[in-house]
Amino acid sequence: MFGRRVNFRIFWILGETMKAKIWLISWLVIVVSALSIFGFYVYKIDPFFHYHKPDLDEYYYILDNQRSQNDGITKHFNYDAIITGTSMTENFRKTEVDEIFGCDAIKVPFSGGRYKEVNDNVERGLKANDNIRLVIRCLDTLEGYTINDDTYMREDLGMYPTYLYDDNPFNDVQYIWNRDIIFGRVYQMTIDNDKEDFISGIRSFDEYSRWQSLYTFGINTVVPNGITDIVPENEIHLTEDEKIIIKKNIEENVIAVADNNPNVDFYYFFPPYSIKSWSNWKNEGVLYKNLEIEAYMMELIVPHRNIHLYSFNNRTDIIMDLNNYKDDWHYACWVNSLMLKWMHDGQYQLTEDNYKDYLKQEYDFYTTFDYASVNDQEDYEADFYAAALLNKELTGVDPIDVLNDDQVHVSINGAEVYKDNDGRYAYVSCHGTLARDYNTEPLADYIRDKGFIGIKFDVNLNDGYNYLSFYGQKIMDQGRLTAYVYDENGIVVREIEVNYSDLDNEVHQYVIDLSTISGKVTVVLNGAFVDYTGNPDSQYQFSNIYIF
Repeated sequence: MFGRRVNFRIFWILGETMKAKIWLISWLVIVVSALSIFGFYVYKIDPFFHYHKPDLDEYYYILDNQRSQNDGITKHFNYDAIITGTSMTENFRKTEVDEIFGCDAIKVPFSGGRYKEVNDNVERGLKANDNIRLVIRCLDTLEGYTINDDTYMREDLGMYPTYLYDDNPFNDVQYIWNRDIIFGRVYQMTIDNDKEDFISGIRSFDEYSRWQSLYTFGINTVVPNGITDIVPENEIHLTEDEKIIIKKNIEENVIAVADNNPNVDFYYFFPPYSIKSWSNWKNEGVLYKNLEIEAYMMELIVPHRNIHLYSFNNRTDIIMDLNNYKDDWHYACWVNSLMLKWMHDGQYQLTEDNYKDYLKQEYDFYTTFDYASVNDQEDYEADFYAAALLNKELTGVDPIDVLNDDQVHVSINGAEVYKDNDGRYAYVSCHGTLARDYNTEPLADYIRDKGFIGIKFDVNLNDGYNYLSFYGQKIMDQGRLTAYVYDENGIVVREIEVNYSDLDNEVHQYVIDLSTISGKVTVVLNGAFVDYTGNPDSQYQFSNIYIF
């Protein structure tokens, strides 16, 4: 009896052991299968382009992670030009670069990235792509960028994804089995693919990292309490030890890549920081040091023939106008557009023959300027008015006074045009309401096809016009602003709608950015209430209507 019990116990233990082994093997099979499936889909979709170029026929790729995506973009995309640098390059538009330089560019900015990080990416691109012929790169001249060890990389921006940059396939597990990648990107891209209205593709390089629409500009934003002049206790200058550090940093991370690629043109530029930044340097006693840093960088760079170095600090009209800036450093997108034109045309290029004259002019201005004098400048209500004022320099065309220029065919409907004391047509007064049924007729379609109360005109944007500027004012009751810009197919490409309840009775400035639109457009400015339910005594008026 005892023997039978022992045998039963043994068989029971063996059975349980077998069950455990089967369970363990089954569990391992499930885990390995799951990891294999996850890894396969990460490899297949590859949201960071680590293994291959994007599958634009099947998925939509969002570009939103510079450090994780730029390396894959540089290694696997088709292109022949690179736009790179810090946040000072984020507002560049690839399409504009392509048009001006006749190239096919990628934009790979590294916000806050130091010279080594940016340069490493350029070198990897040149190694992976034999077609590269142009590199456009900003060189921030701030001390934190220049007086650094040539191997310095910022670690305060989060964990650096080394596994995406090296050639070690084993640490790729941090990518292919990354929870955030699997569920935050790959899974979402897969289910998006099944949606009825899904359109595959990729976020454009024009929009990648572009921050223009996220901020306001002008003195009330940059320095709301005004600039204050302070006499520093000491003036700090660049030391010989610091020059040694700068020299190594510039030689390793700026010059060497150009010398090693003599068939590539490198367009380097010093970003034009605002007058507020120059005021900061003066007040802190480091103005002379910053001028000396810039001068030493020029001395090192200009002898290299395939480097085209530019500085725009002597465009003091732009630097002093804080309508061009969102903070002490960052300029608006229209400054990016101008810099592209200047670089292409060779304006403000520094050479061995002219850079010392440039430095003297820069030194004389910034060491004697009355910085507090900018406090009286106007802060434009419409930020893009600063862009409009610079458009003639960009495109060469004079602005059009719509109400007074014979080259514009203007239609006035249900409104009156009034002259000022000089006999110039000054404003359009709009009265009443539209006969539209708000239940059945879309407003944009009604204004295009049936009627408006206000002004209508056409303009060909291919002639170099980029902005529509006007002033508007609610005069009475339910007068309101409705502005539509239609393309040649009657599609609304830009619009402003402001309900009467959101308007006071003051004059307001409006500017519509048309710089990304081409061809002939039709503009309608309607000041009437938008359907038959409104007060017939409603009134709104438009004035100073210009195309820039």
